[in-house]
Amino acid sequence: MSGQMQARWGGAAATVAVVGLAVYFALVGWDAAQRWATVLGLFVGLAGLWVAVVGLRRGRREAAGGQGVAGSSVGGGVAMVHDTCGNVRIRHSGGVAAPPPTPDPGAPAHSGDGQTVSGSAVGGPVDQVRGTGGDVDIEQGP
Repeated sequence: MSGQMQARWGGAAATVAVVGLAVYFALVGWDAAQRWATVLGLFVGLAGLWVAVVGLRRGRREAAGGQGVAGSSVGGGVAMVHDTCGNVRIRHSGGVAAPPPTPDPGAPAHSGDGQTVSGSAVGGPVDQVRGTGGDVDIEQGP
């Protein structure tokens, strides 16, 4: 099922739940509705707290396993390869690398998968490969 289809089903389920609760609360009366709303609010709040804690822990775990280049001057290129199960070949041919440029701390570049190049000046290409199950070839000629 596609992400768009899942979003539609999720939206439809939420709409049905809200309408069902509204009808139930109208039938049981204002006092009972307030009690139920308080209990439901407690559980929704606890579920939200749990989701936030899981998200923070996952973010730390991904950051701990990431690769990065920060505050550096690299005269050539940067190649980061992580978590592969296949062959990877990165070959950049060219002349002698230019002298390292001056780092620009205000120019971060992020891949979103724990591989980052930030606050660095790179004189060549930046290749980031992560989680492949097959062959990856990156070859650039002169």
